[in-house]
Amino acid sequence: MRQARFVAWTAAALLAAIVAIPQVRVTLGRGVLLLATGQLGQFQQYLRSLGGWAPVASIGLMIVEALAVPLPATIIIVANGLAFGVWRGALVSAAGGMAGGLMAYAIGRLLGRTLLERIVPASNVRWADQFMTKYGKWAIVLERWIPGVPGDPVSYVAGITRVPMPTFLALTMLGLVPANLAAAYLGAQLAGDVPMRYWVSGLLFAVAVYVGWRMAGRHRRPH
Repeated sequence: MRQARFVAWTAAALLAAIVAIPQVRVTLGRGVLLLATGQLGQFQQYLRSLGGWAPVASIGLMIVEALAVPLPATIIIVANGLAFGVWRGALVSAAGGMAGGLMAYAIGRLLGRTLLERIVPASNVRWADQFMTKYGKWAIVLERWIPGVPGDPVSYVAGITRVPMPTFLALTMLGLVPANLAAAYLGAQLAGDVPMRYWVSGLLFAVAVYVGWRMAGRHRRPH
């Protein structure tokens, strides 16, 4: 519990720093804007302009995505592959995904369901509940493989349901490694910016697959 409390307070301090420190807010905000509009080439140049702070900024984006910004992590991982190359991009993404997931887990464990649903959309929490009911702890792995899921709802629910922290960390890494390598490889093959019509079409396709999969699951349940 002490570990979860420490991680949760670290997450709160990070979010407070983003709000209170203009340089941090502007840096991460610029990154989110470029990613949300498919300007991956511009994002690559932007990260390079940060020099040695580029991996730190990207990890920060992954954490913010997990906790507060409804931006699918897949977009950031693909962009990291373009900006850093396959192996380094996957490593940066894994560090960010692990940090963000751990913070979401700690917040869920510390706050509990009632308080959490006041700061996280209740629909996201319900979806994660159903996902974990169906797949158990393996949902922690599987969520990392589903493109287009904004935030990190399964990590929150893993904290609420008191999944042991070592188990959570092991399953999170098991899910992150193959997913990050695949997305980073895709990003490394891109020439630069993705035209908005393709980016939106890809996201809509991912959402359609996700919604169809959920509806199919509902129809398979006994009435």
